[in-house]
Amino acid sequence: MKLNKIAFGILALSVLTTPALADEMMDHSKMDHSAHEGAAPDLVDTKDVADSAQIVTAKVNGLVCDFCAQAVRKVFKKQDAVESVTVDLDNGQIVLGLKAGANMDDETIGKLIRKSGYSLVSIDRGDDA
Repeated sequence: MKLNKIAFGILALSVLTTPALADEMMDHSKMDHSAHEGAAPDLVDTKDVADSAQIVTAKVNGLVCDFCAQAVRKVFKKQDAVESVTVDLDNGQIVLGLKAGANMDDETIGKLIRKSGYSLVSIDRGDDA
């Protein structure tokens, strides 16, 4: 009976800690993307980036497929400051359109990119509209 409690405790602990560890250790650039090559891309957000108050372009390593783009869009669309997200797989770029009066610092952008499983190369901020 005691062995069952120990085994259950270990199982419960592994289930509770695995998602947190997966976020830190995930690296999409090392994943095999051959299974979804040629998938129909859906890369442009419904809101045009040009209409945004500020445009931020992040150069990123590891963006290779539409599933990568979807993961990035999902993370950034949860941010209140983000109005639109466009992923350019050919150039390895994430283009963020920020809402009027909103700001997102480089540190936060880098953290969100790492959370998505990629590495940040550089950030370029366009002129405010």
